[in-house]
Order: sequence, then C-alpha cells, then structure tokens
Amino acid sequence: MKRFRLFATAGIVAASIAVALLGAGSAVSATSASKCPYKFAVITHGDNGSFWSVVYKGSKNAAADLGCTLTEVYGSQTQGQAEPDDNAENAQIQNAINAKVNGIAVSDHDPALMNKTLAAANKAGIPVVLLNAGCDNADIAASKAMTCVGQPETLAGQQAGARFASEKLTNVLCVIHQSGQNLLDRCNGIAAGLGVGTTCKTGSAPAKGPACTELILSTPNAASNPTQAIGQVTAYLQAHPGIQAVMTLNNAIGDSLAQTSPKVKIATFDLNTSVENDLKSGKIEFAVDQQQYLQGYLPIVLLYLYNKHEGNSAGGGTTVASGPLLVDKTNVAKVAAAIAAGDD
Repeated sequence: MKRFRLFATAGIVAASIAVALLGAGSAVSATSASKCPYKFAVITHGDNGSFWSVVYKGSKNAAADLGCTLTEVYGSQTQGQAEPDDNAENAQIQNAINAKVNGIAVSDHDPALMNKTLAAANKAGIPVVLLNAGCDNADIAASKAMTCVGQPETLAGQQAGARFASEKLTNVLCVIHQSGQNLLDRCNGIAAGLGVGTTCKTGSAPAKGPACTELILSTPNAASNPTQAIGQVTAYLQAHPGIQAVMTLNNAIGDSLAQTSPKVKIATFDLNTSVENDLKSGKIEFAVDQQQYLQGYLPIVLLYLYNKHEGNSAGGGTTVASGPLLVDKTNVAKVAAAIAAGDD
C-alpha cells in the first residue's frame, strides 16, 4: 500500500491550491510529449442538473488539461429521481476498485456506508480524494482519503447565520430539499451563527427570534420541481408570520421563492444565472457560493500529483476549502463571468 505524505503547514489550503494549479500548468505543456497514463473515477451522489454539471465540467477539464482519462463520471441520482441512491454510489466505488483505477474522486454522501469501502480502496493502493460531501476531519480519516475538496458546511452555515444576525434578521427558516447530513450541517451552522446553539430545530417557528427552524420539503426531488415545492414554503410562512428570513439550500428553490415576492428576506446556497439576476435586483439578499467547479477540478489534479510525484499529497487530513464565499449585490459582478462560462 502506498503511503500518503501529508503536508500539514498552517498555509496548507492556499499552498495546495497553488501547487495543484502549477502542476496542472506544467502538465499541460508536457502532454504533447508524454500523455498522462492515469485513469481516475469520479463518483458522486449528484444528478446532471445545474449544480453537478459544473462539478463534472471541472473534472473533465482537469483531465483534459493533464491528458489523463476519466473512466466514467458517475452520478447516483438520475435527473428526476427523488433522492440520491447511496447504495448505488457505494457499488460504483467498489466497481472502480475492481477496475484498478489510479485514483477515485468521490462525494462521501453516506459516511457510515461508504467509509469502509473507501478505506478498502486505500488498502488496495488507490488514492482517494473526497469532494463536496465528507469534508469533515473524522470522515476524511475514516475513509483514508488524503483530503476533501469542498465547502465546510457548518462553517458556511455559521457565516450565513452571522450575516443574518448582522442585518437583525434573527428568526430564520432553513428549507431542506432532500436528505443529507451536509444539508443538516448547513442549518445547524446557521443556528450557531445566530447564537442559538448548534442545532436548527424542527417543528413550529417561534413568534420571535433569535431562532433557526428547519422545514423539510415533502415534494419528491424538490430541486427539479421548485414551483411545486414553494407552495409548502409559502404556506409555512403564512402560518408563521414571525419569520424574518428564509435560507434555501438550493438555488432553484431560492429563485422560485424569490419570484413570489414574499415579505421575508431570502438567501440561498449556490449560484446560477437566475440567482445572479435576483442578487442584482435585490430579490435575494445574498448567496453562499461553494465554487463547485473547483470541487471537480482540484481532486483530479491532486490525484495526478500523487501518482506522478511519488505520493505527494495535500490537505493534511483536513479540508481544502473551495468555499464559502458570500455573494451579494456588492460583489456579484466579480463572479458573473464564471457563471456565464458555466464555471460556477
């Protein structure tokens, strides 16, 4: 089994990204002389919608830049499917191990199920980089991954909660559109940012804040049926007039809610062209950008560097953070080019 050499300096996040990009640049110039011989698998719990298509684009671009091969880009949730299929994703991980790929970039969506399989990849000498989900030190360690490229979800929630608090919007509804610990972590982070503990509560929202209340949408695959899902949100707001702000965890849900012109303030996770326009018009207060293109691109570069350069790795067993970046009308112009290019 190859060993991971971990560089755990204080500046690891910035350094790893810099090294990755420099490595990619040098590799591009060399591919004409020597094509990359490595094959990498990209396996996620996602679908092919607007968010995950950007992640996959990042992986494909990195492989093209380096001259490497992606054996296949897997997403366990087909478009229109109600929930991610964690058992299918776990089977895809095992298939990649059986195929003896040179590295696996994977979202650790169900750590209790997947960590054992990912650790088996490591035992078989296959390096693993987590992406998007699993960006927790305990899960990185249990899965034997070198790092996770993604957004620390609790941190992202904390920053959103602090932003709400700074605007005196302290009674917040957190709308959850599908299952996943990463989404719960976002809501719990909001609670922490508001200063109301570490758990966003379920049930009826109080008349006054500070408070964080979860609303779990009942619409199957709500992100693909946002107009239908929004009816549940508007009904909840009518029944709980003390709510001051709503945080959606998906940009399609956020944009659809914004079009109803509710009396509450709206914020959302993730960007697209519609959210960009909502930010500019003031319909959405702010958005949390996790820069998912990097979540696809950087794992391929890190796997390449590990294979090419004697097990060199980055992350030190912690997360290489691609976000959060809070975007509002004051800085949305800076990310507009990336959105237009399909890179955000």
